Order: sequence, then structure tokens, then C-alpha cells
Amino acid sequence: MPGFVIDSCETKAWAADDYDLVAGKKTLAGERSEVDYTLKDQSKNPTSDAARDYHIAAGKKAGATLMSDPTGWGSVMVKKTPQGEYWFIYTHGSGNGQSTESYTLTTYHIVPLPQDVVAQAMKGPLDVPGATCTDPPWLVKQFAYFKVDSCEAKIWDRVKIDLPAGAKTLEGARATVEYSLTDEKKDPAALLVARNYTAALQKIGAKLMSAPDDSDTSVSMQRTQAGEFWYIYRHGTGNSDSTKSYSLTTIQVTPFPQVVLAQLPQGSLVDMQGKGCKNPPWLVKQFDYFTLHDCTKRDFDSIVLDLPGGRKTLAGHFLDVNYHLTDDRKDPTALYVQKNYVNALEKIGAKLVSDPTDDGQAVLTQTTPAGELWYIYKHGNGNDESTTTYSLTALQIGGPPPKVCKIEVYGINFDFNKSVIKPDSAPVLDQVLALFTGDPSYKAEVGGHTDNIGTRAYNMKLSGARAEAVKAWLVAHGIAADRMTTHGYADTVPLVPNTSDENRAKNRRVELKKQNCKP
Repeated sequence: MPGFVIDSCETKAWAADDYDLVAGKKTLAGERSEVDYTLKDQSKNPTSDAARDYHIAAGKKAGATLMSDPTGWGSVMVKKTPQGEYWFIYTHGSGNGQSTESYTLTTYHIVPLPQDVVAQAMKGPLDVPGATCTDPPWLVKQFAYFKVDSCEAKIWDRVKIDLPAGAKTLEGARATVEYSLTDEKKDPAALLVARNYTAALQKIGAKLMSAPDDSDTSVSMQRTQAGEFWYIYRHGTGNSDSTKSYSLTTIQVTPFPQVVLAQLPQGSLVDMQGKGCKNPPWLVKQFDYFTLHDCTKRDFDSIVLDLPGGRKTLAGHFLDVNYHLTDDRKDPTALYVQKNYVNALEKIGAKLVSDPTDDGQAVLTQTTPAGELWYIYKHGNGNDESTTTYSLTALQIGGPPPKVCKIEVYGINFDFNKSVIKPDSAPVLDQVLALFTGDPSYKAEVGGHTDNIGTRAYNMKLSGARAEAVKAWLVAHGIAADRMTTHGYADTVPLVPNTSDENRAKNRRVELKKQNCKP
């Protein structure tokens, strides 16, 4: 049109758009080219009607037939030729009824969907995780202008998808492959990619479960002799006219693969754990791609748990074991690890008391002849789809006392530089009290220990006063004073070097030394 210049162009090998015609809505699908024009000569700025009529007249002169409302701001025309059916669309851009600052001319050549993707039925189980990053096993051929960008494989996962029939939860082995565009000139429309995968999977017998006109997601399902498989295509970056990336997720529905085995512990947890860092005594088997990293064992300590019923402080024999992933290829989801431990502990009679929907934590408890046992699983580093570290904590309340001459007690708390026992120390003190009441012959020295912050003389006085405070509490709760002596050690008997806040915390403690006891 006079006064306008070409501003930009875009060509798609195949696309689909809906248009309102006099006869009703029409979907055009095929090769599409778009050219945007911008007004350069303001003296030739046409009204919207004049611009529309100009292009209608040009189309009719070329043999095209008007299919849209002749009074609208745009026009849709069609022409059938020996080379195929062509549609010409004029779209008014910026401006108003009295002005046309820009417009777009779109041409559709109606052709079938160019099928690039080829699939094959799954002949065996989904083998994950794999050692290499490749196309999923059902994919024979994909687009030449996309490349595999990354892969993620999970032994077991839970995936929720929204389908026209309602929400669906899938559980089983999962493999996801991400693809990225390598040739910007061939950047395809979202629907071209989605329908390619849908058509390829339908050809091998898979059933489309998602909406057929959804260009962002395509979900298909197939049952074979190898099992039930779900194939999920998801559009990534881009828009309806652009696909810079996409993902293919394959899920094989399988029973939950239970790996972890547990047993009911007998006796004192800390005695059963013994020396060195090892699996907790209740754990028979764990994942072979995790390794022990560090352990903490305390004769008495307290923990605070946030449970659905409120915050709870517990004290007793304490054991904490941390695990680190050794094989990144087998990096499991948070839910898979958590569910393994929950299942194993429930099998030996423990009851889940934490939020069952919390993948990052599980708290279970049970009452046994060896006392009240609490098991805490905590997800460490990672996210919902990754677990690179986790911890197992066990607390035994009211179990048999450790068979040792010296008992380390943590969780008796004091204000800074003071010897007044804080109220939150009660759960641990109750356990110490049970030690004395459970064995009337038990006599011990109550020793106070500090870190190296402050002078030696000051810490001697402070640690002695704190030991006296513990003795006074026990006397107030019925323990004869002559069953206890006290001593302040300051920082003279550190368990670890006072080189960090963590180490200093380990050195701040109360110790009970049993009288006339030989190791």
C-alpha cells in the first residue's frame, strides 16, 4: 500500500489460527507467512476502512473471495489454485478508525502437518537412571533443529497433571529430557511441536488424554506388555508462535520400590550404637548410593519438634546420623526418600505424627519395652526433585541408662553468664531425675563444663555454680543430697578443640560421673 514500508517478516513451516468469518469460526492450518508494515509517509495515512478496502480490492483482483465481514477492520480472503488453497488475512494494527499507522498481511497455504517425529512402543521397563543423556527409548526421530539439552531420571516420582477428565496423579519411574532450539530460522510454532508428538504417539497406539487443541501440553497414555506408560510433552520457553525449548517426560507406572528396612531396637540406643559412625541400630538397610558422613551421639539431649498438634520438646538418649549422596545419576526425589523411611518404620509399628504431605520431614513414634522412641527424618540439601543429603535422628525417652561410667548431658540451658536453669531444660532434667529414681544405688558427681570464652578463673566459678544448680534441682525433686557431689571444670576437659561455634557448643555440657565405677 502506498506510504507504507515493510517492518518485519516471519515464516512458519506450519501453524494454526482461528478466524471469525461470516459463516462462523474457521481454523486455518498450514504454512504461514506474516509481513508487518509501518506507515512512513504521514501524508498518505489512510482511514481503517480505506486500508481494508484497498486490500480487499487487491485480493479480488487476484481472484480471491472475501469470507469475512466486509465492514470489519480486517479482512479474510481465500483463493483455490492448482498448487493448493491460500488464505489472505489483512489485520489493522496501530491507529484508529481515522488512522492506520501499521498493519499485517498474513498468508496461509493449507497443507497437512509436516510429521517429523517418529515413535516406537516401549518394549521393556523404563531404565532409569541412565548413564548418558539421550532421547527417551520410545523416540526414534525428533526435529533436526533441536538438540538434547539436559536429562533427569528418577527411580520413583509422583507427578500430578491436570486433564480434561480431572486431576491425575502418576507414580513410578520417571525420565525427563529437555530440548533446545539450534536454528532460530526454523523456530516452530508451539502447536506444530505438540501435534507432532501427539501424532507420533497415536500412531503406535497411545491414547491422547489431554485437550487436543492445547499447544503447551500433550499427555498420552499407553498400556503395553512392558507396563503402563505416560508420555508428557511440555512447551518450554517461547510463545504460541515460538518454541525455544520443550521437554519430554516419560513415566512408567510402577509399585513403590521399597529399599529401606528397619527393626525394633532393643536396649539403650547409645549403647547399641557403640563407638564410631555407623547406621542407627534400628536401621537394617538403607540406599546403597548414600554414605555415612557424620554422627552425633549424646547420652541425654533435647530436641524441639513442630508438629500438627503444636510445638513439642523431647529429651532422652540422642542419636543423629547424616548421609551424603555418592552417585549423582541416582539422585532421588525428596518424597521417595521420605516415603521409604516412613514405610519401613510403620512396618515395625511406629506411627507417623508429622504432616503426611511434608516431603522434607517425617516424625514417627512408638512405645516399646525399651522406652518411648522417636524417629525423625529430615531432608537436607536439594529440593523436591533432589536429595543430596539427609539426616536420621532418634530419641529414646525412658529407656535403660547407658552402661557407662560417665554420662554427657546436653539440653540443660542457662542464661549467658548465669547459673539459673532455664525452664526449657525440664525435659532433660526429667530424664536425669529418672536415672536417679530408677537406680536407688546410683551416686554421681555432677560436673559443669564451659567453653573457652572468658577467663579460666571466671569459668571455674561459673561451671561450679551451674553444677550446684543442677544438684539443687534434683534435690528439690526428691533426690537425696548425699547421692551427689559437684565440681566445676571450666574448659579444662574439652571434648573437641574450641575452634568453632559448633565445637564450643559440644564442650558446654553437664557430666554425671558414677561413683566407684570402673570403665
